[in-house]
Amino acid sequence: MLVTPMKKHIDQLYFLRTSSFLQSLYKILLLAATLVPIGIVRAEMIIETTRIIYHEGKRDSSFKISNRSSERNAFVQMWLDAGNPQADPEQIVTPFTFSPAIAKVAPSQSQVVRLIYTGEPLPNDRESIFWFNMLEIPPKSTDSNRLSFSVRTRIKVFFRPKAIHDLSPDNQFDKMSWQLVKTNSQWFLEGLNTGRVYLSFFEITGTNTQANNSLLLNDGGMVGPGERIKFPLPASVNVANMSNTIKVKLIGDYGNAIDKEYEVKIGN
Repeated sequence: MLVTPMKKHIDQLYFLRTSSFLQSLYKILLLAATLVPIGIVRAEMIIETTRIIYHEGKRDSSFKISNRSSERNAFVQMWLDAGNPQADPEQIVTPFTFSPAIAKVAPSQSQVVRLIYTGEPLPNDRESIFWFNMLEIPPKSTDSNRLSFSVRTRIKVFFRPKAIHDLSPDNQFDKMSWQLVKTNSQWFLEGLNTGRVYLSFFEITGTNTQANNSLLLNDGGMVGPGERIKFPLPASVNVANMSNTIKVKLIGDYGNAIDKEYEVKIGN
């Protein structure tokens, strides 16, 4: 039986607490989790996009969720949050609605989800970001020794106002600048985004004076409009031997990777 770390799956159960029945189920599952080994059922539901771009003025933004199982129905709950993954879905307020918010998807079938902007004011000179959440509630297992947990998928939703419809990460990468800064004994790669859209990246690679590549950041990251964010460098990176350029694998509107080279400066 597959045994997985408990904390991740217990955290995911927080999002089940949206009715008195599910609150009782939550307590039972937490108790059971301390008593038996756990076999985790593979998540069957997927979102057919890596990010959602909502252009102001559109009636809605539509995308698909799909059930990869050829045998079982899938049940999902969907909601948006404003950046706090631990927030209770019942308490979250965002300027969007869903259709549907809860779905049953037949085996090997898809469901179209419509995201609708309700018109509450958002900044008109820069992007705003939200997060789409899909919680898959697993079917009851016939195996008495197998305990299944819900699986949550979370992707970014960018609201792009009319004033910047022609802007996107694909044409705003030159608004990004980088410098190396040191705080106490820790080196950071600091990114500054002077543009009006969010800029995300997969990884950042540096080169040293011997022209060997070294991976500086591989966990990905994002810098919002007007933001300055520091990313700690691994202890293995020798800043003294680095060249003055870095290669950033940036992410476009469609989740595509775009390689960009930047000059990097040494800050104070």
